[in-house]
Amino acid sequence: MNNKRNFFMAPVFLMIILACVVPGLPTASTPLPTLTADTGAIETLVAGTVSAAIAQTQQSIPGPSPVVVIVTASADSTPTPTVASSPTPTYTVTPTFTATPTQNPSQSALTRHEDGSVLFRDDLADYKIKLPLGWLALRINEKEFLDAFSLEEAANTHVQQSLLGIQNEDPNILRLFVFDPSHIQNDFVTDMRFVFDRGGRISLTTDADLQSIAAKIPNSAAVFRFEVTSVKMGTSTSGVDFGVIEARSSFTSAAGADVGLYQKQVFFNVPLGTQSITFTTVADLKEILLPAFDAMLETVTLIEEEE
Repeated sequence: MNNKRNFFMAPVFLMIILACVVPGLPTASTPLPTLTADTGAIETLVAGTVSAAIAQTQQSIPGPSPVVVIVTASADSTPTPTVASSPTPTYTVTPTFTATPTQNPSQSALTRHEDGSVLFRDDLADYKIKLPLGWLALRINEKEFLDAFSLEEAANTHVQQSLLGIQNEDPNILRLFVFDPSHIQNDFVTDMRFVFDRGGRISLTTDADLQSIAAKIPNSAAVFRFEVTSVKMGTSTSGVDFGVIEARSSFTSAAGADVGLYQKQVFFNVPLGTQSITFTTVADLKEILLPAFDAMLETVTLIEEEE
């Protein structure tokens, strides 16, 4: 690859052209807001916008599973592929019940370590990243996604709506959906979406591509009209270049309260395209949850460069 990618770790970040899903299924007695966007159309728009931005600026920019394998590992042992023996997802360490890995159609893996941390490796986009503790990570059509509906957290109607809202997404585009079950506020589930745009690479030598994407954001979502607050570029301590778009929006909750939203979208180039990670939460939780998101970004490793 041509340049090492970098990360900009300041209290600035992410807006995605993805509309966030605000779970809120209506009931007969207390109607909740209908805030679920057509995420399939929006995910496609994200990738299309990146490609379009590159095409518009290229002349002016300088520069050149039947079995879900979850591996339990420790610092002094060889990781051993395991599968859960229960129909519920395994979000705790299960050092027993081994199985032989089979072909992995998702071309990715979630590896759980003894300290509770989870490493996501995407062999389609060719990078890996360590996910925040306590968040639940799901790949569409994989076992952990199907099992999520039987989790205790899924009794919450807003979590149910988040899961139903992504079930028909293309798993080759929406590579991973991560949500925080411990921070559901004002009918909103805080989440992260990992979107891969195969074939489109964003310029990070200038902010022209980022500005082009940002210009389309206000009219891109089916539910929320986001206002872009910042467009920046930076570098991680490991040398990964990235671009960041921050934005804000708001909605009226079922209780009639005006709820602010914060969204931060981070882009970085991978060997076969562009990867974006979008973090969306209510504004009141920004200061609590953003540090974990920023710390996660510092763990991005490009597999091609590592190997």
